[in-house]
Amino acid sequence: MQAPYTVNPDTNGLFLLAINLTKRCNLACAHCYMDAETLKQGGEGELATQEVRGLLEEIAGRSTETMVVLTGGEPLMRPDLEELLAHGTGLGLSMVVGTNGVALTDKRVQSLKAAGAMGAGISVDSLDPQKHDVFRGLPGAWEKTLNGIEACKRHDLSFQIHFSVTESNADEIPAMIDFARASGARVLNVFFLICTGRGESMSDISPATYERVLEQLVEAQEQSQDLLIRARCAPHYKRIAYQRNPQSTLTRAAGYEGGGCLAGIHYCRITPEGGVTACPYIPDEEGSIRDTKFWDIWDQSPVFQSLRHPGLQGKCGSCEFQKLCGGCRARPLAMGDSLMDTDPWCVHIPDGSAVIEPLIEQPKKLIWNKEAEKRLSRVPSFLRKMVKSRAESYVHELGMHVVTEEHLATLSAKRFGSGGPPRPDSQPKGAQEEIQQVAQPSVGTLPWSEQAQERLASMPAFLREGVRAVAEDVARSEGRLEVNIKLLDRLESESQPGRSLPWTEESDCILTEFLADKTPQALMFVAPALENAAEHFARKRRAITVERRDAEEAIAQLTGGVEWDEDALARVLSAPDFNRAGIKKAAEFNARKEGLKRITSGDLTRFRNVAMMRAVQRMKGFGMQELSFDAYEIARERVPRLKDNPEADKRFDTIRNFVATRENPGDLLGHDLLEKMKAQLKANKQDQTEEKPAV
Repeated sequence: MQAPYTVNPDTNGLFLLAINLTKRCNLACAHCYMDAETLKQGGEGELATQEVRGLLEEIAGRSTETMVVLTGGEPLMRPDLEELLAHGTGLGLSMVVGTNGVALTDKRVQSLKAAGAMGAGISVDSLDPQKHDVFRGLPGAWEKTLNGIEACKRHDLSFQIHFSVTESNADEIPAMIDFARASGARVLNVFFLICTGRGESMSDISPATYERVLEQLVEAQEQSQDLLIRARCAPHYKRIAYQRNPQSTLTRAAGYEGGGCLAGIHYCRITPEGGVTACPYIPDEEGSIRDTKFWDIWDQSPVFQSLRHPGLQGKCGSCEFQKLCGGCRARPLAMGDSLMDTDPWCVHIPDGSAVIEPLIEQPKKLIWNKEAEKRLSRVPSFLRKMVKSRAESYVHELGMHVVTEEHLATLSAKRFGSGGPPRPDSQPKGAQEEIQQVAQPSVGTLPWSEQAQERLASMPAFLREGVRAVAEDVARSEGRLEVNIKLLDRLESESQPGRSLPWTEESDCILTEFLADKTPQALMFVAPALENAAEHFARKRRAITVERRDAEEAIAQLTGGVEWDEDALARVLSAPDFNRAGIKKAAEFNARKEGLKRITSGDLTRFRNVAMMRAVQRMKGFGMQELSFDAYEIARERVPRLKDNPEADKRFDTIRNFVATRENPGDLLGHDLLEKMKAQLKANKQDQTEEKPAV
């Protein structure tokens, strides 16, 4: 049985569909390919809600692996955006929003996330506010966009940074990479403009700068372990990656179908009126979803067919990279030539060597077991062909006939250097059982190599969940199939996370001195919190540099006026978002009340136990006889501040959902405290029984 997840170019796999929901926009970007007047007024005949819903249903009917980007114009100006997100998500599609970020308020981010948005692509075109604002055509746009990014971070909505590179901002590439990393973006997409429409008035990036920037991006991605850096509308990226390293996983020679130009091959867009085009820069419509089924257009369009099986002419037609790169097809078209003519922005001179072939899947009579198929299904669709081919080649070389999850784990370990396949007998039985208990991933999380599990098991219990979450989040952003020991080593050694603002030498020294005696595990939580806080205080006073007072204020806020043991502080910072601030504030209040000068981990446990027993006393007062979330329903009726309080209801639901997702909820409090709480309520039951009159 062959795995059903293989992406074969002949099946015309649609990786990405962009739906331009509207021409209306709250900005007037110089590079926009839409008409200036309709940006303000909107256009006639925009797709209605039901039409977009129908399109999503048609897409999902054939493939739920297609990612759908709802964009514009500015999609946040469509009042039905959340409805469309929810509908697509309900169909099993991955739904994201492409936005300039100006209107991403806290309320709107929460609304998008609740509707099912998987993430947002946010445009930032310079780290110079004035430069960005001029590029975007609105004073104050930069600050509003950065506020939108912060709102995404506060409400845990994943986001990418989209940077449109031009001749005037190309020198900002290194700084933009640092900014994307420091801001918490999952991906930095660097877009290369093609001068059509309004963009004709701009000076596009020169071929020499184009080549230099692509070199920078390939090199940066090779060195980056925590951020995906990709060039968009730049197929030369694949050629440069191959020239630097023929074994690079960024090229089609390794089976990677993403990146470069996907127009008409694995990507297309829908105009606000329902037209289907290969990309925004190839304006001719291949049909309209209003009178033809989308999949019929996708499968039968002559232009799409020519893009999938190009008959390249000129320099591109004689180039050894014609199948790995293929050049941009929109550029010659914009210059008045044909779709298949030479890409005028390519500086490479063909050397007359043989055409470099993409990785072609060789049919093998192999069976994939269910676990292996499930693991492969979690790999992004544009990587699956490469992963599948390598796995089958590996199993074939072993002389075996069934691909298992263990084979994939072994290949992943070799790829990421975790020390090879698991060795089940390398630990005494007791230690091995403990590792499995604390480190074995739950359903839906990434696998961990044996060495990584051992490292996690050796950490203090209160840190494990936080470390697990951080490690898996980074691993996913890097496209890893598992968490390995090298990843943990790197995370533990990174005591200086990326910063988005310059720091004075004095402010840096203050932070360094404060962090000097902290363990790597504690630094994973303490250092980022301090840096974020210091930069927040700098921005609050509208400064562009973090100074001594910002660092001091951040440290004072973090310590709350009392000193903290590093284990205790790391324990608080690793708590879930919804109660982290409350735990810290309550601990500092109790410490001051008791006259403590320093809070230890033992103090935190004691404060928690007292608070939980106090809660049990309240539950006893409600007449409850066992631990249950029903206490909240009773409290809503008896406590005035909880009546008609949607924020309190939301907070309670968050807590209940968090506990419900735990495999062993009792571990949150510990066996001893849990039994003590149950005993108190059991005593309540006995007291009520004794009070009943004898029959």
